[in-house]
Amino acid sequence: MEAGCVDSPSASCVGFPPVSHTIIIAFMGRSVEEYLAALHDWWDAVLQTARCPHCQCAYRRHQTRERAAWADGDHAQRILVLRIRCPSCGRTHTVLPDFLTPYRRYLTPVRESVITGAVPACDARTARRWLTSFRACITEGLQTLTSALQQHLPPGRQETAFLTLGAASLRTLRHVRAILARHGHAPPASGLLGWANQTLSAVAAATL
Repeated sequence: MEAGCVDSPSASCVGFPPVSHTIIIAFMGRSVEEYLAALHDWWDAVLQTARCPHCQCAYRRHQTRERAAWADGDHAQRILVLRIRCPSCGRTHTVLPDFLTPYRRYLTPVRESVITGAVPACDARTARRWLTSFRACITEGLQTLTSALQQHLPPGRQETAFLTLGAASLRTLRHVRAILARHGHAPPASGLLGWANQTLSAVAAATL
């Protein structure tokens, strides 16, 4: 499954806001520093592999824009993100590295660390808001992921039973990722939620 664009505004990143149909989520390094160190190499890789879901044409570089990347509440890095355009249908898309969450300023790994309880990287009120958002979206996100998995992969009986009965939780999300990895679908990602957002984007693009 390759990273793709989400066509429906209701298709959500796991635990976070809806993704616009104009956004592509892709792996471009596990951190802001890794992304910036090879910025144009990451962009070239996207242009070489991504295809417009509407007409299957290769994209062309369109422009760039600035995006804030917050690791904490005091300091933000300003980074450039790529915008690409399909030369056939004219649709344009913003390409976000998967360590960024659409429409939110904090890095996805920071959000994941708060949701998992690994690091209290923000104030209690913000943490509660992120947890509430995650719980509201995880069920729908897992249903989309497991449905795609059952359609495209041949999981064993135990895997199928788990996917049918598994609770909507981070543990189930990790299990789905492990199943995909066993069947050769394990794209690199900045973290569990970064991987989920990439995969949900690809699933949405495949249904156009």
